[in-house]
Amino acid sequence: MQKRPGPAALMTIGVLLIIGSFAYWQFMQAIEKPTAATLPETIAGLEQSDASFGPEAVDVVTQLHGKSFPLSSGAYGMYGNHDNMAMLWVAGVPAKAMASKMVDEMEQAILKGDSPFTPTGTRKVNGRTIYELAGMGQKHFYFRSASLVVWLAADDSIADPALTEILNFYP
Repeated sequence: MQKRPGPAALMTIGVLLIIGSFAYWQFMQAIEKPTAATLPETIAGLEQSDASFGPEAVDVVTQLHGKSFPLSSGAYGMYGNHDNMAMLWVAGVPAKAMASKMVDEMEQAILKGDSPFTPTGTRKVNGRTIYELAGMGQKHFYFRSASLVVWLAADDSIADPALTEILNFYP
C-alpha cells in the first residue's frame, strides 16, 4: 500500500507554487517595464553629451543585437565629442546567471567572425573577465557586473583610463 502525501507536504507544495508564481510575476513586470540603469557623469574626463535610460535604452540594445533579451533595466551614454569619444551601454537582467549567459552568448557571436569587432584578448580584474575588442576605430570592452552587462567603447587615447573608471563605477 502506497502512502499518500500528508497535509504538510501538500501545504509545502502550495507555498512553493505561490512563491514561484509571485517570482514569475515579478520577472514579467521587470522586463515589461525596464527601469533606468545608472551611468557615470563623466568618463576619462569627458562630460556626458547624450544619454537614454529605461525602455528607450533597452530599445537601443535590442536594435544593436537584432534580438530581444529579457532586460529589466538599461542605460546608454555618449561622452565627449567627435575628437575624443566614449560610449557606454548598460543592460540589466533579473539574475546574475542571465547576465553571465548574455556575456557568453556575446563572446560566441563575436568569435564566429561575422561582427565588426575583432577579439584582442581578455584580462582578469578583481575576479572578473573583461573581454577586449577592436573595431569601428575604437577599443571595446565588455563584462558582467552582478546582474548587469556593461559595454564600453572608447577612443584609443582614453580607453584604458576609461575602463578603469567604469570597473570602479560598476564593481
